[in-house]
Amino acid sequence: MSNKYQILNDTDLSQYSWFGIGGKAKNFFIPSDSDNLSDYLIENNSKNYFVLGSGSNVLFRDTGYSNLIIKLGKGFRNIEIKNNQLVVGAGVLKAQVSEFALKNKIKNFEFLCCIPGMVGGGVFMNAGCFGSDFSKIVKEVRGIYSNGNKNYLDKNKIGFDYRKTNLPEDFVITEVVFNIEDGNFDIINSMINEFKKIKSDSQPKNIKTGGSTFKNPQFSKKAWELIKESGCDKVKFGHAKF
Repeated sequence: MSNKYQILNDTDLSQYSWFGIGGKAKNFFIPSDSDNLSDYLIENNSKNYFVLGSGSNVLFRDTGYSNLIIKLGKGFRNIEIKNNQLVVGAGVLKAQVSEFALKNKIKNFEFLCCIPGMVGGGVFMNAGCFGSDFSKIVKEVRGIYSNGNKNYLDKNKIGFDYRKTNLPEDFVITEVVFNIEDGNFDIINSMINEFKKIKSDSQPKNIKTGGSTFKNPQFSKKAWELIKESGCDKVKFGHAKF
């Protein structure tokens, strides 16, 4: 393997997991930027890989992972304003985008302050809360296919739905372009503080939690109501519980 690729062997996955669990990854690739990732995929042309973000919604088995894991490196953590658009690397945390938007008086990004994980995964699953989601702010998604080809997709070519999109499984998101709408600093800051308070009052603190793990069904009751009414909120598996 060429030394231009940072391939780690027998990497302890627990250090990359929100829950701090998991065995070892046989191969762990940290591309430095989109060119590095594209070159690797062109040379290897394999779909047997898993793209890992912050690990906030991933459970790794104790036996480890035999295929390749791709973890986006520092070259994917850019966040800047270009041509009156917000351009963000897929490896940026959602909360960081919310902070950046606040400092630059950009509205509609307030909800991101309460969602863990990175931008790439958030777009892929159309993450959201407090009545908003990525479909309302995304303009364009840039990425690389498993054959190494770079491409971009306009919002109107992406099928956004409730907590999902129709983005191809082998499409690695590298950068996201967002629409910019000017706002008032005090109003934006007030909304962020309100969202944080609601989350703090309604969700457990100082413990390992996956947050809102379950999608709400397409009828009247919420997921948490069904879990509570079924008694599953009292079910435990070792040290894990709902």
